[in-house]
Amino acid sequence: MHVPLLVVLALLSGQPFKAMAYNVLYDSPAEDIEKSLDVIEREKPDILCLRELTPGFAKAFRKRLGKEYPHTVLIPRRGTWGMGIASRHPLPRTRSFAEKPHRIPGMEADVNLGGQPLKVVCVHLMAPGARHSKNESLLVSLEKNAKLRAKQGKSLMERYAHEKAPILLLGDMNEGRQADAMKAFAAAGFTHSCDGAKASCGNTWPGANTALPAVVEIDHILGRGLTFSEARVLRSGGSDHFPVRALFEFR
Repeated sequence: MHVPLLVVLALLSGQPFKAMAYNVLYDSPAEDIEKSLDVIEREKPDILCLRELTPGFAKAFRKRLGKEYPHTVLIPRRGTWGMGIASRHPLPRTRSFAEKPHRIPGMEADVNLGGQPLKVVCVHLMAPGARHSKNESLLVSLEKNAKLRAKQGKSLMERYAHEKAPILLLGDMNEGRQADAMKAFAAAGFTHSCDGAKASCGNTWPGANTALPAVVEIDHILGRGLTFSEARVLRSGGSDHFPVRALFEFR
């Protein structure tokens, strides 16, 4: 297997790898797409989880950053269900799956970082205000979707209960750290990237496309079998979410 020299040097020197989670907003206009691409290009993550990925964003990404990310699987869709994992490192296997008990899709990928296996899981849990019926009130929707996210979190942990490789779990969880799905992740041994001493995190929604202040932390990067040395919410871009990026190493 051919291993890029820069990856080998990074492993030998202990230099951490960089991950980013970014919900890029399904109805972003072209100028906001370019602002979001500016952030990605500037940060240069090794692993990038994209949510609400549309055909327009995917086309702009490939045109501008395709050479930087030769190992990339994008599944764009109109609406909020599009997704993608972009990587600077080989992806021997990728797979989409339903985030049970709902059909909203998640994506997983096996990544080789200098011969070290890593499982990357890119998710988008159920939105708090999504309606299940036309006449449903907001309060009913909030209650139903909180319970649904709890089930999604439990299902995800069952899916990876016997996974031996280190796992990077990231995306738009649509809830804070004290909610049920996030508690399920913590109970299963996942650490939060923003718990480190060098973290500079906080609320991620709403994001840079509005003058309103961010009021909730719903975008997260977690890991099992990994150590996070730094994490940061990036206060820029063109989405209604701020991106999150974190530095990680293998334990």
